[in-house]
Amino acid sequence: MEKVNYISHLNEAFERFNNDIRIKQGHITLYLAFFQKWNREFFKKTLTVNRELIMERAKIRSKTTYHNYLRDLNDWGYLHYFPSFHPARGSRIKMPKFGTTNGTPTVQKLTSSVPEPSQNLIPSLKHKTKENLNKRPRPFNELEVLLFFKENKWSADEGKKFYAYYQSKNWTLSRGLKIKDWQMTAYTFVLQGYEVK
Repeated sequence: MEKVNYISHLNEAFERFNNDIRIKQGHITLYLAFFQKWNREFFKKTLTVNRELIMERAKIRSKTTYHNYLRDLNDWGYLHYFPSFHPARGSRIKMPKFGTTNGTPTVQKLTSSVPEPSQNLIPSLKHKTKENLNKRPRPFNELEVLLFFKENKWSADEGKKFYAYYQSKNWTLSRGLKIKDWQMTAYTFVLQGYEVK
């Protein structure tokens, strides 16, 4: 049983994946399937492999794909593969330890950069109904209106008039009611041929 820091090892593996342009999704899922087996066997020096089980865990259905990815991981140093060529004996895998220097675990690297701006979280209590993206009270911008008018083969000038008119009225109808579906309002606008002052 080897001493392996689970988090440091996975962080280092993911860092290597990010920096390796040869890595594909299948390589990562296969590696993680082997890592899971290695973890469940308390980080033994070598693992005996059940190909069907590993393929199932890695969501790989083709033996050829499995062997291609396994050969790549072996050639690139992510693991060491020892085929048995015997139907009764399973092949063996040796997982190199990542996240250690000279046998001692490294400290987990924390980001020192300023976090990227993210979306403000809204309490789930405010989400009463799911928003239908086809029925919104107002368009995102004038370009969205122009594209909508173009799809319906209406004049772009009418689209500009429509956007300017309702933007100036803060997307309310003449009776002071808020618009619930701007696209239906656009249909009405075009059909009635509004004269915008």
